[in-house]
Amino acid sequence: MKTKMLINAVEPEEYRVAFMKDGRLDSFHIETSTTAQKVGNIYKGVIDQVEPRLQACFVNMGSDKNGFLPLDEVHPEYFHGDYYNPSDARLPPIEKVLKKGQEVLVQVTKEMPGRKGAHLTTYISLAGRYLVLTPGHAVKGVSRKIETEEERQRLKEMAIDMKVPEEIGYIVRTAAINQNKRDLNKDLARLMRLWKSIRDKVKE
Repeated sequence: MKTKMLINAVEPEEYRVAFMKDGRLDSFHIETSTTAQKVGNIYKGVIDQVEPRLQACFVNMGSDKNGFLPLDEVHPEYFHGDYYNPSDARLPPIEKVLKKGQEVLVQVTKEMPGRKGAHLTTYISLAGRYLVLTPGHAVKGVSRKIETEEERQRLKEMAIDMKVPEEIGYIVRTAAINQNKRDLNKDLARLMRLWKSIRDKVKE
């Protein structure tokens, strides 16, 4: 099965992406400057303000509005020092976890209307065609939207054979229905390269 991706970006305010399988249209996407959203975008941000009352902080991402990062969206990799006990179900106070001027890798989860900044998380997820990769969140599974038990089991067995680092999780998407192991592995390899590229850029 031969897959091609065709991109039309002639007009600066609109681009179109088509996926072809064996010469037939499989899916088609259009995005314009008026519909483009930040949801899913990943940024290397800087803590601009820590708010103990809100147990949250505001993150400068280089845009006109700071993003909002609540404590429960801060990954434990940011928890350092004697204040943190992994066996304690309670989260440490945000003022001990993050400091003004500290760099954080964040992803937009929700855009807010008006003057409010976007909601952020440090639990990064990378969406591919057939998989969603969740670095730092090692839960592995199949989308609940795939309801056929036989297909769920087939995809689970294929996914188990994938070489995924222990600390990285994934979700098999509905688009993976009827796909083969090679398709999943190609998607995984691309997402792993993307994640490495992101981590390398963060270190720069």
